[in-house]
Amino acid sequence: MALAAKCSSTLCSSFRTCRGAGQSCVCRVPVSVVKSSARYAQLHAVRLQAANNGATATADKSATSPVPIVKIDNMTDAFATKVTVEFGDKLGELLDTVTALKNLNLNIRKAALVSPGKASTFYITDADTSEKVLKSARLEEIRMTIINNMLYFHPESSESLVAGKSFQSPSRDQTRPLGPKARAVVQTTIEVKEAPNGSCSLLAVTTRDRPGLLVDIVSVLKDINVNVVSAEIDTMGDEANDEFFVTYHGEPLNPPMVQLVTNSLQYYLSLAEVEKEESY
Repeated sequence: MALAAKCSSTLCSSFRTCRGAGQSCVCRVPVSVVKSSARYAQLHAVRLQAANNGATATADKSATSPVPIVKIDNMTDAFATKVTVEFGDKLGELLDTVTALKNLNLNIRKAALVSPGKASTFYITDADTSEKVLKSARLEEIRMTIINNMLYFHPESSESLVAGKSFQSPSRDQTRPLGPKARAVVQTTIEVKEAPNGSCSLLAVTTRDRPGLLVDIVSVLKDINVNVVSAEIDTMGDEANDEFFVTYHGEPLNPPMVQLVTNSLQYYLSLAEVEKEESY
């Protein structure tokens, strides 16, 4: 009779005769271990399926979610400022927006509330002067009022609008030496060309949207004696696409002024000095 030898399996401590030389004992894996492994595999499969379903739902939501659009146009109409608002089929009749505009001491001369899925347009004037709104600070106030109103009544728009996102300064890296930190750079495109009428220049600015952007752009232009004749302000999600008709001493910008305008705006907007510098 062959002597019983201890099984080489780490899961088996019994002294048994194995089925053959070099073969593992038939009791190598206890039944409880087999059941636990099967249960773990089943739970892992369920979790993996749930994760895949969640990722698919998120992708579908992102693909179908409309992009909020706010446009302020001072070029099209000679007597009123044209405001266009669009957010897919979610805005309805925009009664809340009408009320918000009236609360800004504005008159709505005409409105085109079209079917869902298309933009709604308002032609507004200042209630005191009955003229179109020209001041950059006032136009920015109108733009941010509409955006904040959209965020309040349609929280889902916060996924696309910069005003709906909370920005926090990243925690300081304790291993980095003291001194000025590297500034974040915002992708900004500046283009200047002669306007079709030949009496002024057309300045196109594309950059990341943020509160006060319009006022800051006009302020930079005023600092270098560039006059803004009219403007069209387009906010599409978190991107601003603004166009300005500008002059320098009543004339279109000459090449040196084009370079100065481009450099000034590129420098200011690209630095993204929205947050305060960290002090030491």
